[in-house]
Amino acid sequence: MAVIKISFCSECLSRMVDVTAIIPLETPLMPGMKPEDIKPAPDKFKTLYLLHGYSGNQDDWITFSNIRSIAEEHKLAVIMPSGENSFYTDSDILGNKYGTYIAKELIEFTRKMFPLSNKREDTFIGGLSMGGFGALRLGALYDDTFSKIISLSGAFVTENLQNDNNFYSYMIGNNNYFEQVFGNLNNLQNSENNPIFCVKKAKNMPEVYMACGCNDFLIKENKSVKKQLENENVKLYYTETDGIHDWNFWNSQIPLAIKWLLSKNN
Repeated sequence: MAVIKISFCSECLSRMVDVTAIIPLETPLMPGMKPEDIKPAPDKFKTLYLLHGYSGNQDDWITFSNIRSIAEEHKLAVIMPSGENSFYTDSDILGNKYGTYIAKELIEFTRKMFPLSNKREDTFIGGLSMGGFGALRLGALYDDTFSKIISLSGAFVTENLQNDNNFYSYMIGNNNYFEQVFGNLNNLQNSENNPIFCVKKAKNMPEVYMACGCNDFLIKENKSVKKQLENENVKLYYTETDGIHDWNFWNSQIPLAIKWLLSKNN
């Protein structure tokens, strides 16, 4: 099991960026284990690009979850970039192309660096909160790259911003922040910064796993997105369970989501 910290110069962001990668190349032989108990590593790894939430960074999943042991169990490579507070969009105002960076540049770079499969059916994207938003948007927009999407407690703020630009001001940011991230909010619903617009545009929409806690402050937004995905005939697994917007809920869901991810018959 290799946990690797990477810094490289991103052309999309015009600066050095940090990435954390889990590559389960080997499993240490622990006391009581037999060599035949160890699952061999594949020649090319299936890969999950896993996104953090608002105010987080590339180490959130390593720090707060059991993603390392889950990746080792399933021999799944996990690539965790930093998206700052960008909602993983390309901002014309700030000149930051986080969407292109994640869905194109990072994938090309990591496939050169590690033994990752370049097959669509082996390439996935997921995330929590802001990362759940980004995963659905980028998974749909780059439907030729990703075959499956995980969205946990997705921060689908685009569901309310057009009606009330300051709806999330006490939790996330004010109108100026969202204008920087999404551009003109009056045009948001019909732009590539709206995940549902990207879903409608997709020619080969990936399958989607959505989960949200019943007491999450974003439950209404997730219910709305669920309904819209169903209206678009997206192949969807959706679940609501007890929980709020926190790591207790995400830690309960990520093992189930990855099991779904690797299942051949969802």
